[in-house]
Amino acid sequence: MKIRPKLRFEWRTLLMASILGILGLLYSGVLNAQAPDVIARDAWVRVPLPSKTETALYLVLENHSSQRRALVSVSSDSAAQAEMHQMTMVRTMMVMTPVSQVAIPARGKTSFNPDGLHIMLYGLKTRPAPGDKIEVTLKLDDGTTLPVEAIVRK
Repeated sequence: MKIRPKLRFEWRTLLMASILGILGLLYSGVLNAQAPDVIARDAWVRVPLPSKTETALYLVLENHSSQRRALVSVSSDSAAQAEMHQMTMVRTMMVMTPVSQVAIPARGKTSFNPDGLHIMLYGLKTRPAPGDKIEVTLKLDDGTTLPVEAIVRK
């Protein structure tokens, strides 16, 4: 006759232990969630010249993983086309050349700046003003995409 209260107690204990176990698994999943391996920072876009519908985007890509990554494409809803370019000095003139991908070294960074690598945005759909934001999506060689918000400045 006293078996029934004991079974009721064990059932509640089992239920409570199950709930705590599930919560523990969920909590450990949150703690073990990883930050992205590649991050973008300091993204900015130059205000386009008055008669132009293209501009350049600059940023820094940091790779926090132990494997080399590469940026393979760029897209933006704000422009008809986005391309990666490299500025190089040929004799006495700077020349802009398209590149198919940009390496991001393991545990390193790659900078896109006015005198080197940069992203060209062609066919801007609206004319950005200082302080506006332009969103671009970067695609890496492992298939991951990285949304980036760039501030427009002079």
